[in-house]
Amino acid sequence: HFHDCFVQGCDASVMIASTGSNTAEKDHQDNLSLAGGGFDTVIKAKAAVDAVASCRNKVSCADILVMATRDVVKMAGGPAYAVELGRLDGLSSTAASVGGKLPKPNMNLDQLNAMFAANGLTQADMIVLSGAHTLG
Repeated sequence: HFHDCFVQGCDASVMIASTGSNTAEKDHQDNLSLAGGGFDTVIKAKAAVDAVASCRNKVSCADILVMATRDVVKMAGGPAYAVELGRLDGLSSTAASVGGKLPKPNMNLDQLNAMFAANGLTQADMIVLSGAHTLG
């Protein structure tokens, strides 16, 4: 979740594939640990929603990512929390936009708190999202 939201906002730009002329976010060194199966799951969920004519193009991959994160946290015994919907999917994604925007494994608590606070999140949010990231 935060691999997407911390870079350009929660716009699913982390799902955009690299092309011959552009290396996308998902191929930046800091994102190489992301499971490809997670991307596939979001793509399949989007296809299932879009298969219903009255729902086609009404739910973004960005909202699916946010809802999936919320649901995994709850299924793992974490807290339930509301998410606002209505995000639009990003149209651009560059590896160059990632540097310095994602937590590093060697960051201390103060550094992590500062990074999450810069994104409007509390320490409790950091703990919940980190736990979901670990499960993801």
